Amino acid sequence: MAQITGYNSIKIGIDFGTTYSGIAWAHTSTPEEINRNRTSAKAPSEISYGPSGVKWGFGIPSREPRLAWFKLLLDPSKYSLDNATNSPLTKTKQMIPIGKRPVNVVADYLSELHKHTIDHLVKALGKEVVEVSPLDFILTVPAVWSDAAKNLTLQAAELAGFGRKSSLRLISEPEAAAVSCLRDIEPNHLQVGDTFVVADCGGGTVDVISYTITKKSPLEVVECVKGTGGMCGSTVLNERFEDLVRRRIGNRFDKMKPEGRIHMMKQFNDILKPGFTDSEDEDIFTCSIPGVADDADAGIEDGFFVIDREDMRKIFDPVVQKVIQLVQQQVKEVEKLPANAPLSGGEWLHIDTLSRIILSRQTRQVKALVLVGGFGESEYLRCRLEAEIRTKDGKKIIILQPPNAWTAVVRGAVIRGLEGEMVLTRMVTKHYGIECDEPFIEGLHPKRDAYTDPFTGEDMCGRRMRWFIHRGQSVRESDPIRSTFIVDKGSIEELDNKFNFALLASESVSPSDTSSSPDVYTVCDLEVDLSKVPKDKFKKKIAINGQPVYRLTFDLLISIQSATLVFEFDVDGKVYNDVKACYNYL
Repeated sequence: MAQITGYNSIKIGIDFGTTYSGIAWAHTSTPEEINRNRTSAKAPSEISYGPSGVKWGFGIPSREPRLAWFKLLLDPSKYSLDNATNSPLTKTKQMIPIGKRPVNVVADYLSELHKHTIDHLVKALGKEVVEVSPLDFILTVPAVWSDAAKNLTLQAAELAGFGRKSSLRLISEPEAAAVSCLRDIEPNHLQVGDTFVVADCGGGTVDVISYTITKKSPLEVVECVKGTGGMCGSTVLNERFEDLVRRRIGNRFDKMKPEGRIHMMKQFNDILKPGFTDSEDEDIFTCSIPGVADDADAGIEDGFFVIDREDMRKIFDPVVQKVIQLVQQQVKEVEKLPANAPLSGGEWLHIDTLSRIILSRQTRQVKALVLVGGFGESEYLRCRLEAEIRTKDGKKIIILQPPNAWTAVVRGAVIRGLEGEMVLTRMVTKHYGIECDEPFIEGLHPKRDAYTDPFTGEDMCGRRMRWFIHRGQSVRESDPIRSTFIVDKGSIEELDNKFNFALLASESVSPSDTSSSPDVYTVCDLEVDLSKVPKDKFKKKIAINGQPVYRLTFDLLISIQSATLVFEFDVDGKVYNDVKACYNYL
């Protein structure tokens, strides 16, 4: 084992999940050793604000009310509460202490997780090593979340202390899972040109994304089609089980002691749900229902709630069907690509001309489906996917469930911290642009948006859209996308002012050419600090009214990383990071 010193950094993966959260870490002096908590791979994502103070995870007393699934409240647009009046998420929303917002609850939980992480590192490495070693945290988030929700997660982590005296970055959950799992299966299955679909099936979300291998050593991949996902994780199974119990026993469920309800739901979550395979020797399933009298009509016998195979299928099938639809659609999208399509920014696989001609008549094939995440370990889900997922010529697709799939995301986050970028290019999921003005054209532009420019006297039209990043576009993190801006100031005193504008987006196939369209929405408000720019970069001009105008031309740089947007601006080749992004939260 290599000697550990403080001159090396510690890479720490944080998998903040809907139902469970985990950490993993590695010291750069021994990068081959990815470490986790030996007593429990993950802790419940639950928090309690009781009389004895904040409790979290396994430390919450059984009688104490707890907030669960609060992670989902960071992106309410993706999770409807309309049909979930009795779900833990609805109860959590009602239980949030006065004066706190969901981001504060998440920050409180992550703060406890941060303390636990530091304590764990001190016990494993020693206090002196931890104090002198740079700490790099890599936090995972669902790929399907909005930019605002991802930024809110980052804010909560910073409030919790993850960014204090250390670095912090986000990575999408399916990308982290792919980093881990593609390395696990590499010796036997990966070839350059192979395409894999990765389905990260967690507690709240299911993210599906596809990668094509471009290089084996070191492993490099590209996203080949836009990833998709949905709120069809295993927490929905818990909701459906609770609905079944309520239909059977009515308000007796609410009259159960809190620890009795928690015990019953835990048995379903930890035993019945992961163990269900729908095999013929599984006719009856039971879990204890403390404090409720036997009732044959309600299916309660000897203190146990009895469920048959049909009941279990009714709980699973609507959720499993949504996962099947996500995966099958991803396979179809992959198969629309020609087999010899460019793989990364115009680069081609290293194949000869004759092979490329042959491949041009074929389409991309999916080599395998890799299932990860807690729900991804479900044998019933695997069997259903194996039975129903087909290529366009009717062939089955290999289903792979790598070992330790439940912890693939957090291990992948650590590997990302150790080895850097594996994904060369990513597919943009929406159009990004800004509102701009254009020279007015009679008959093309609406007169309601017309005006005369006071500096040039030219007839202009406002509320036009300039889209500079397009949905489905393949981008490199290392190659920011540029958009040129011109700022006019009427006096020298104004040169130190901020320049504000909104970053807009659309998820339509063909985005509108006007910002007033209902499909166009604000992602965030950007504030560029012009005071950082030398005054001689502003070019003095004379407007038509004879007054001086100070004009600055700069490029806005947008880097699309795994789970975040990074903004900078460039003036004559000098890059400034003085851009503040204020996201719009629901």
